[in-house]
Amino acid sequence: MKLEDAGRLLEYPVGKLQCLASRFAVRRTMTEHVVHILPEQVASQIAAGEVVERPASAVKELIENSLDAGARAISVEIERGGSALIAVADDGCGMMREDAILSLRRHATSKIRSASDLAAIRTLGFRGEALASIASVSHLKLQTRRPADTHGAEIAAEGGNIDDTRECAMAAGTRIEVRELFFNTPARLKFLKTVATEQGAIAEAFQRIALANHHVAFTLTADQRKVFELPRATSALERVRQLFGPKLAGSLLPFELDRPGVRARGLAATSQESFATGRMIFTFVNGRSVRDRILIRAIEQAYQTLIPRGRHPAAVLFVDIRHEDVDVNVHPMKTEVRFRNAGAVFEVVYHAIRDRLADQTDSDPTKIEKPTPAPDDVAMGLITISTANPEQPTSDGSREPTPRSSTRSDAPLRLIPDAARPTAFQRPLSLAYDRDARVGAGGSPATAPIPMYSRLRVIGQIFAGYIALESDDGLILIDQHAAHERVTFERLRAELRDGGVRTQQLLTAVPVELNPARAAQVQGAISELRAMGFDIEPFGPTTLLLKGAPAVFGPEGGAKLLSDMIDSMGEAGFRGGKEDAFENWLKQLACHGSVRVGRVLEPAEIHSLLAELDRTEFKTNCPHGRPVHINFGRGQIERMFRR
Repeated sequence: MKLEDAGRLLEYPVGKLQCLASRFAVRRTMTEHVVHILPEQVASQIAAGEVVERPASAVKELIENSLDAGARAISVEIERGGSALIAVADDGCGMMREDAILSLRRHATSKIRSASDLAAIRTLGFRGEALASIASVSHLKLQTRRPADTHGAEIAAEGGNIDDTRECAMAAGTRIEVRELFFNTPARLKFLKTVATEQGAIAEAFQRIALANHHVAFTLTADQRKVFELPRATSALERVRQLFGPKLAGSLLPFELDRPGVRARGLAATSQESFATGRMIFTFVNGRSVRDRILIRAIEQAYQTLIPRGRHPAAVLFVDIRHEDVDVNVHPMKTEVRFRNAGAVFEVVYHAIRDRLADQTDSDPTKIEKPTPAPDDVAMGLITISTANPEQPTSDGSREPTPRSSTRSDAPLRLIPDAARPTAFQRPLSLAYDRDARVGAGGSPATAPIPMYSRLRVIGQIFAGYIALESDDGLILIDQHAAHERVTFERLRAELRDGGVRTQQLLTAVPVELNPARAAQVQGAISELRAMGFDIEPFGPTTLLLKGAPAVFGPEGGAKLLSDMIDSMGEAGFRGGKEDAFENWLKQLACHGSVRVGRVLEPAEIHSLLAELDRTEFKTNCPHGRPVHINFGRGQIERMFRR
């Protein structure tokens, strides 16, 4: 190669150099074949990696096959989080022997015939890869019988290869046993989570499918213990009651809005109910459970201004849409969809829920099962509700605010002993700022002096969420939640470093019911919850007994605080391995336990909060970085009035 050629090569991007290098390599091996067809076993295992991400994926695919077969009763049995055994049995239509053998081959399906069928898919399964993919990474036994047949067929396969076929005696339907999942793919097996986590993922997938099919009876057994036993329900509300209990079911409102080509229906919680995470939002499109950001955003925005920021609603949303207007073939596990007109779907979902929340009175909960066409002139305007300051109509049709109630809407504000609280609205000292904070390390004035909040004159509380203070230099607004959160977080962190968060015992123990889908996972995190100040012990497979709560919050509201922390818990529990990681959970604890916007504070409580804030490090920001106060300078205010 000439030097000028080498110089030109040095100017090439790295990608082009790699391409040239590969071409030279090909030229050197012209007699060798570079492109080849993968062996069927390898191709099947690659497909399995796309379709069967974890045991919960296999359970989902098998249950959906049962539903497509017209099953009215489905039972699921798992062992060791699904890694040792997954068994799904149904009373569906069953298969003949030849079809059962063919079903274990890739791309074998009874649900589509041609590419045109993909434009309007009406079944849950259609790819023809799930059963073959599961068989390729497990020991699988399939037993099936049609109602018209005198006996069933049994097929045994290992690693995708059929070992044996025989006749068997069984009731009409299909039973599939999957043992030692990922036995021949150690890389995938290595990355499985704990048994409790995998069991929780299976239970959550089971819940979603059961919600969408209340007319089907379901049973889930884990390690010989019944987790769910759900008889056929008459409505989605009854299925919610079976899965999550009467408390949540009693807070749900039915909603429905029908527009040309799109219909949104379901159940939404009242604005008085909210959760620490979005785990209680379930979305379905044409009966298929999906994770769609457009639908979730529409639900969350429907609750905007109705629930505290950072909280999430509970909702079960069913979207019925023309099959040709939605593409479900965009993800190997069929958990994502693409709408032809996403904006129209968003509008229907948003207004269906928002308009329902405008009148949160009880109505017939079976309405979502017996839809009625919506009038053409349904109001599409945005309706805003403020639960902290509701409005009542007056005699002339106008609306006037109702005085706020001073009833406690949150846990009592516990800061300093009552005897140490200052007299309400006492006159402030003339010096309103910390003298040390006004001088920098070099003796020069600091650029942003930190106010001594307790020395400022308290004007009052506005919007039941902000404390107004007057200083010599202007007006200061304090976010009461951010302030209390910082105070609480620093206390919790100090107590943790001193040996553990202090606990205050309850007069009587309180049972806390757990979601059966996450019960095992929560049971495994009891030691971390105890380190956070919760005195708890197991009380049956799906119940905890709360005997004490973190002393910084007091015993009141301890059960709700514990429930919020459980909702915030990730798949790996609270295990982080580092103090900083555990401090993130202390931030969550401080946030859930702190006084929220909408809580009217007494004057003595305001002064107590300000005094504690002055004694706290990093007092100008909450643990998540939001500002505790905003300052409106006197000059700024005067300029606004053109003085």
